[in-house]
Amino acid sequence: MKKIAIFITALALFASCDKPYKMDLPLSVAQRNISLSKDAGSTHVLVYADGDWTATFTEPVDWASLNKVSGYGNSDLVFTYSANYGIARRVGIVLSKDELRDTVVMTQAGPVSTPIYDPQVTQVPLFNTAGTAVVNAVGNLLYCADAVYAYAVYSKEDGTEETVLIDGQDADPSHWITSFEAEHDKFRFGVAANASGAQRTAKLRITIANPTGMTFNKYVTVTQSEGKAAFKLPALGYGSYGPDAQTLVVETLENTIWPYQDNMTITIQDPSWITDAHMVPGGLSLTLTENKTGSPRQQNLTLTYVSDAGEIINAKFTVIQSTK
Repeated sequence: MKKIAIFITALALFASCDKPYKMDLPLSVAQRNISLSKDAGSTHVLVYADGDWTATFTEPVDWASLNKVSGYGNSDLVFTYSANYGIARRVGIVLSKDELRDTVVMTQAGPVSTPIYDPQVTQVPLFNTAGTAVVNAVGNLLYCADAVYAYAVYSKEDGTEETVLIDGQDADPSHWITSFEAEHDKFRFGVAANASGAQRTAKLRITIANPTGMTFNKYVTVTQSEGKAAFKLPALGYGSYGPDAQTLVVETLENTIWPYQDNMTITIQDPSWITDAHMVPGGLSLTLTENKTGSPRQQNLTLTYVSDAGEIINAKFTVIQSTK
C-alpha cells in the first residue's frame, strides 16, 4: 500500500508539471526598461494582471503607438515606433489597474550622439510691446527640434534667481517671457507688454531633452525696454554697390524691431537681382546677383512692420548697382 501511495503522489506531481505555468499577479510587467534601435520596428510588452488594466503614454508622442490601450489578465501590448533620425528619445508606458501603477520605459537610439543648437545671437533687445521674437540658430537637429525647450531665468530683488519652465501654462504676471517654440534653424519666444516703466532683463536657458543624460544649455539674454519700436535707415535713403554678386548689410541707425521677423514684410520691386532681403541685428541684409546688363540698375525696397498692438513702421531704401 505504501508503494502505491508513493506512486500516486509521484503521478500527481508529474501531471501538475504538464500544466502551463500561469503567473498570477495583481499587476506587473516582464521588463521595465527596453532599448530600441534607431530603425523602425515594433516590440511586445508582456503584462501580468488578475483583472482589467489600461495603458497610456507618459506624454504625447508622434513617433510611437500602441496596438491597444486596455486589456484583461495576462496579455501583451505591441509598441510600434518609427525610425529615429535625430538624438535618442524616450517615452514611458504607464499600466494601470485600480490604484496600482507600473511603467515600462522605451528608449530609442538615434544617430545624433552630440546635439548642436547654437543661437546666432547672445543678446536680444526688445521694446515695450507684447510680441513674438525670432532668433536664428545653427545645429544638427533637423529631425528632432521638438526635443528643444527653454527656461526663463529671472533675477529677484534679493539677488537670487528664479528659473521657470516656459510651457505656456504659467499664469504669474511677473514671468513676462510667455512662450517658446523651436524649429531646427530658429526659435520663437513670446513676451508680455512691459508696463513697468523701466527696462527689464531675463535669460533664456535653452535645453535639449536627452535621455542619455548629456547636459546641454545655451543662454540668451533678453532685455525689454520701456520705449517704443524704433527703426531708422541711413539718412540718404540709398546705397551704391559694385557689380559683383554679393551679400551686404545696410547698417541701421536705430533698430529695435529686428527680432520681430514674423511681423515684418520686405517688398522687393524686382526680385530677379535682389534675391534675398531680411533683417539681422546690424541692419538689413541684401543679396545681389552680378550685374551683367551693361548698365547701372536700381530698385526700391519697402519695409513694413506691424506690431501685435497695431503699431506700424514703414521704411524705404533704394539700391543702386553699377556695371562692369
